[in-house]
Amino acid sequence: MTIANLIVKLPRPFKFLIVGGIAATVHFCIVLLLVETLHLNPLLANIFAFLVAFVVSFTGQKMFTFADRQKSLKESIGPYFLISLTSFIANEFLFSVALYLFDLRYPLALFIVLIIVAVGTYFGSKYWAFATLKK
Repeated sequence: MTIANLIVKLPRPFKFLIVGGIAATVHFCIVLLLVETLHLNPLLANIFAFLVAFVVSFTGQKMFTFADRQKSLKESIGPYFLISLTSFIANEFLFSVALYLFDLRYPLALFIVLIIVAVGTYFGSKYWAFATLKK
């Protein structure tokens, strides 16, 4: 059995974790890159990072995690974007609280927030964006 066959047979939460981990890593690295090289405010960098990570996340979730679901790209991208946008609003709010109220350094604050928000994104994706179509 190949590694690809093993990965395909993973339970959905593990697939979501893999894709989400990749998207979160992309998000995190873009924030670091924009803050450290362009000296952007971390909250502004977070917006750009979200947009790139959304593409990574949606593509991975559609093609890998929820590949067995029958929803088309057109049917799933709208709900997934709304879930992601809601998650991003929570992300930006929690990130600003961590930065300005708790005075955490931005890499640690972002890391914590990305983990917290991922849980909500999983359930929204599973039960709405990629939910099995009722027949």
